[in-house]
Amino acid sequence: MNIERTQYIGHYGVIFIVTRFTVLPDNRHSLDNLCLPEAKTAARQLRDQIRRLYEKMLARDLPCEMKVAISYPLRRNQADRLNDQNVLIKQIISGAVKAPGLVISNVTAGFVGNTISGKLRRYHAGDIIIGLDASVRGGIGPQRSTLSMHVYSDES
Repeated sequence: MNIERTQYIGHYGVIFIVTRFTVLPDNRHSLDNLCLPEAKTAARQLRDQIRRLYEKMLARDLPCEMKVAISYPLRRNQADRLNDQNVLIKQIISGAVKAPGLVISNVTAGFVGNTISGKLRRYHAGDIIIGLDASVRGGIGPQRSTLSMHVYSDES
């Protein structure tokens, strides 16, 4: 398996180490031994997720291109900006539910807003964000699947 690592700077200056590799049916067993030191104590859990994602792709005899993006631990200001973004998302969606012309009470809009808040992640200094991407070309046509993980600072 040929592994390529690069660095990417995302929104709010969050730095990711991006690992790209292609999994062939003959070397899928090597997913259990991937070296992912950036994931810290979540490395085993991450390898399990990578293996599950590969199996979900049902690649059979086709190569599966995979990417793993692991952030450096978040700084306080980065976590705050990501949390501010979540507040904006909540306000936009609950505002759309409460739009003029719709017969929806403030209580319902508040419930929707609280439900959304419960689903959005809260970020803290030291947290690690992980993204997985897998794609297979051929067979029944192109397939793609993604998955994300959040490793809290007290877990890493």
